[in-house]
Amino acid sequence: MSLSGDELFAAGRFDEAMAAYRQILAKDPADAAARMGLDAILERARTEQPNALLRELLLQAYADDGANWEAVGWGAANQLLVGWPQDNDLAVLAADPLLREFLRKSLNRDAALERRLIALRRAVADALLAAEAPGEAIVALADALAEQAWHNEYIWSDDATVPDGSAAAMFRPSATPRADVIEERRLAAEIPEIAPIIDAVSQSVAAMYEANPYPRWTHLARRPTVDVRAALLHDFPHAAPVDFGDGPLQVLMPGAGTGQHPLTVASSYAGAQVTGVDLSRASLAYGKRMASRHGIANIEFLRGDILDLAKLGRTFDHAECVGVLHHMADPRAGLMAISSVLRPGAFLRLGLYGEGARTLVVRARRDIEAAKLPATLDGLRDFRRRVMTGQWRRLRGLTEWEDFWSASLLRDLCFHVQEHRYTVSRVRSFLEGSGLNFLGFEFNVGASQRADAGAGPLALYAARFPSERTLSDLANWEQLEREKSGLFPGYAFVCQKM
Repeated sequence: MSLSGDELFAAGRFDEAMAAYRQILAKDPADAAARMGLDAILERARTEQPNALLRELLLQAYADDGANWEAVGWGAANQLLVGWPQDNDLAVLAADPLLREFLRKSLNRDAALERRLIALRRAVADALLAAEAPGEAIVALADALAEQAWHNEYIWSDDATVPDGSAAAMFRPSATPRADVIEERRLAAEIPEIAPIIDAVSQSVAAMYEANPYPRWTHLARRPTVDVRAALLHDFPHAAPVDFGDGPLQVLMPGAGTGQHPLTVASSYAGAQVTGVDLSRASLAYGKRMASRHGIANIEFLRGDILDLAKLGRTFDHAECVGVLHHMADPRAGLMAISSVLRPGAFLRLGLYGEGARTLVVRARRDIEAAKLPATLDGLRDFRRRVMTGQWRRLRGLTEWEDFWSASLLRDLCFHVQEHRYTVSRVRSFLEGSGLNFLGFEFNVGASQRADAGAGPLALYAARFPSERTLSDLANWEQLEREKSGLFPGYAFVCQKM
């Protein structure tokens, strides 16, 4: 019996899995499951020398609007680094289609590549300034570098003089707003409001995200359509069965941000009607623009505080709130507000920061406060300079974090105005009396967010508590966490409204 691509992937047989996915895509280029599987492999692909097949597959992914460009960017960065010309030949680099595609479509998250790209930016600027009629390849590379600067929100430092003219876009935003920015400003004014935001912390968080909508993203990957209720009942068979009838699945997304997660849900959950709520009009306008761009109509965006959800006068069949509640003054109050608008039997996906996993971030926050670094672009650049040059050596590990690489990401990571962190014990207390039944933890890997059913913590739990087969006893998880520090990178879990 031949194994499927997913089975081969799960077994760690990545070359065979890649061949299986490629065969499926050759027959049906729109197959979302095969595209996801191949992208997850390209995300992990690393070689010590340039690999022609990988470069070809990466270019094919960048040519596919349904590919996950954020995920494949990791593999592309590796191929660019191992293939970088030793003499930094500008003509060779300008002629490299993978470099241009990477710069336009993926956010660089590699420190070594950033250093090379900063030097390349200077070389391209010099070439533009020196030539009366620079070649098309140089101009195209300059445009790609300018697009990368837009993606990272001009976070790269540069001690040299910023040039004027056509080279300036690689270094700083244009005085003339981009068309998408103009559109977002128009959309922001049109977004309905649940109620005025009066909580002081909520106001501070809103101001932060008005200045730096999080995250800035450029593309929505194609995903297979899924019946999320059936999928969760499969993953958590001890959940209570529920039947909401044949109508649309009413999905609540509190803390919608710039819409990347809500639009993924709206485009892939069968029969879903999504309501995204956020404090920031700028963030919501970004999501509304992207919904229009991707032709997603089954979503509405509302400005408001999670604390005011009951004022909607509606109930929901499903909710997902990942990376949000820990930024509230009282996360428990936020949880209760969400629980109050869920129908009995509704599932709720939650994501919270872990105390152990955030140790380095806590250290960074203390150093930022001691150095009085402001949460401005200059302050963010100064912080990165201290980390990347080794001046703040004990924080060097932050360069391994995905959120170190753009202004909005870094501000959210280390400069946030409000943050709570959890342990399993605190999660257990957090859920008590909420009307929510804990079903279990979820473990997803990488930018492709591929579910890791064989995650180490799950295997450890199963071995340690073989008679408890639901893997959902928080007292057991609390014991495991005491025995093994660093067990969780954070807490992603599913609950059900009782």
